[in-house]
Amino acid sequence: MNKENWTNPTVLTDIANRFKTPLYVYDECRIRENYRTFYRAFKNRYHGIKVLYAYKANTNLAICKILQNEGAGADVVSPGELKTALHVGVKPEDIIFTNNSKGQDELKTAVDAGAVINIDSIDELKLLGDILTELGKNSRISFRINPEIDPKTHPKISTGMRNSKFGIHIEKDIAFNAYKTAKGMGNIKIAGIHTHIGSQIMDTGVFAETAERIMEFVLRLKNELGIELEFVDLGGGLGIPYHGESAPSPEDMARVVVPVIQKWTKKIDYEPQLWLEPGRCIVGNAGILLCRVQGVKKTPSKNFVNVDAGFNTLLRPAMYDAYHKVNVIGKENEEQSERYDIAGNVCESGDILAGDRMLPEVREGDIIAIFDVGAYGFSMSSQYNSRPRPAEILIRERSVEIIRERETIDDIFAGQRIPDDLKLR
Repeated sequence: MNKENWTNPTVLTDIANRFKTPLYVYDECRIRENYRTFYRAFKNRYHGIKVLYAYKANTNLAICKILQNEGAGADVVSPGELKTALHVGVKPEDIIFTNNSKGQDELKTAVDAGAVINIDSIDELKLLGDILTELGKNSRISFRINPEIDPKTHPKISTGMRNSKFGIHIEKDIAFNAYKTAKGMGNIKIAGIHTHIGSQIMDTGVFAETAERIMEFVLRLKNELGIELEFVDLGGGLGIPYHGESAPSPEDMARVVVPVIQKWTKKIDYEPQLWLEPGRCIVGNAGILLCRVQGVKKTPSKNFVNVDAGFNTLLRPAMYDAYHKVNVIGKENEEQSERYDIAGNVCESGDILAGDRMLPEVREGDIIAIFDVGAYGFSMSSQYNSRPRPAEILIRERSVEIIRERETIDDIFAGQRIPDDLKLR
């Protein structure tokens, strides 16, 4: 099935009837095309490129395996994501382990795996050093740097500003002293530098500004500490057009970032690899959530379309006031004659999946498609209200396959225990 017809109403209706709703549907061709577009944009301009898919966007094994097939490394933020990357065949040296609060067990897992450990604080560096001494092992590290740059995106997904919990600040020589300390540790190999300023970024200028600040610091590391880095990791964050608005492409991002890197490589007199961590722009527009209308409730103030999904299924609208395009499947060519709120089935007033939308007349049994949910859709879903999570489906070139079974109530009970004395009461 090609990329042009995977969103065909007949195809989606058949899938919804066959696999039931709510249901996440992904397109393999689009995932591959998105990755190749991103990779080529940078590879055509800079020879030392490594693309590490950001697993937090969507960690389904099939999707991660598709991207491993394409050559992607892995940006992981938990032991679960790390083991996912290893499970699908990503090489340890192509995995960077990043979060702001790594515990002892997490660090041991990363050390044992051989992943690059991205250090977020001086305390974390000291803890890692103690662990390496205990284990008698060495580790490759980078430091996550806070460049104090406003990415001009939603505050909850801005990660490179001065007051963010992420990264080590350049000011007051905090980052410089971190590298100086690490250089003196015999069990540490300094491999790189990392930064990530946020997500859903629509202004490529902030990527260029970030690259300038990081590369200026890379020059200082060489001049004052004699440190030459294997890689410079600028993170991810490129946005997608949820509203149908104009959005920067990977080409646009590469066009402003690579010249900055090239300018500074002449000053530092060596060429580190350029690492990048796209997530949303690889899988975001490759996913659709299908849900079924359970009833239409007309009140004096609003018309509510009640569907069989809620923010336990798709959290982004409640969490970020995020906008997702919606269609009534099979009615795309009908007049958009009525205004509705698409209301979820979670017992919370904030459970509105799409508010104030002009749609054709909606009736019980209609199928609603919510678009651009491939990133941070299923990965942020939960069993809130004791509702099982939905199935995930992959549309392939010649087949449609289940890549995650629908959960059952038994799955919700799994792992829970009632103490014996309570059973007697």
